[in-house]
Amino acid sequence: MKKILLPIIGAALMMAACDKIPEGEYTVFSGINATWSDGDGVEAIQRAYVEKYTGPTCTNCPLADETLDAAHETFGERLVVVSINHYEGQGKPFAGEPDMRTDGGTAWCKYFGINSLPSAYLNRNTSKQYTSSMGNIVTDIATAIAQQPVLGIGVSAKETNVGEISIGVDIQMAQAYTKPMTLTLALIEDSLAYKQSTPNGTDAEYVHNHMLRDVLTDFWGVDVQGVGAAGEKRHASFGTYSVKDENIKLENCHIVAFVSDKASKQVLNVAQCGIE
Repeated sequence: MKKILLPIIGAALMMAACDKIPEGEYTVFSGINATWSDGDGVEAIQRAYVEKYTGPTCTNCPLADETLDAAHETFGERLVVVSINHYEGQGKPFAGEPDMRTDGGTAWCKYFGINSLPSAYLNRNTSKQYTSSMGNIVTDIATAIAQQPVLGIGVSAKETNVGEISIGVDIQMAQAYTKPMTLTLALIEDSLAYKQSTPNGTDAEYVHNHMLRDVLTDFWGVDVQGVGAAGEKRHASFGTYSVKDENIKLENCHIVAFVSDKASKQVLNVAQCGIE
């Protein structure tokens, strides 16, 4: 009897899980985890995190790229951009072109309900969505980086073996913050040339930068441990991450690390680094 009932019960639980288990109460993807220890500290420099949703057949997406590229010229390393290809529609690649969609990007896209391209959030503040050429985002970036930081964050990464990366993150609290926080790691790549629709037609060698290639931790990050009071310092060491796609060129890549409020998903601060 048990052999008959268990599959039925299991199937019922799976069906229920599709629409009754809220995000945050289950693991989407375990990823690499962190080992926490006392840290040496890091200067609290407030940076801005822009999460931009795009796609190869999105005609207006290059206009958003122009705005954010110009913003990079203005703000330098104080601005961190991650570009994410939508999981369907205009996010699908042209025939014969590389598919830059990722599982992590798809999870974020669905969670935030992205249904038009280009779209972006600044520090994952979902009260204001930026679209089209995103000209109004520049002033908001300046305002964001002028705020007093809750914490400082720094990240370092080294290729220990071919295609294997070790990563360390330092966090130092600049203010008291008692709400639960998460730390997320992502791998982004620059200088990717593949076909893109533009307002002037199709560009067969359009250069894509800041493209999300993988989310290394759980899609929603690992829990930040041992911090909360102003001045506290922690270091997170991550187990070796193995690059999943042999076409990824690490010399064109960066590791992005951001700390978020666990409940709201808003990003408190962010940092990125190249891979040594």
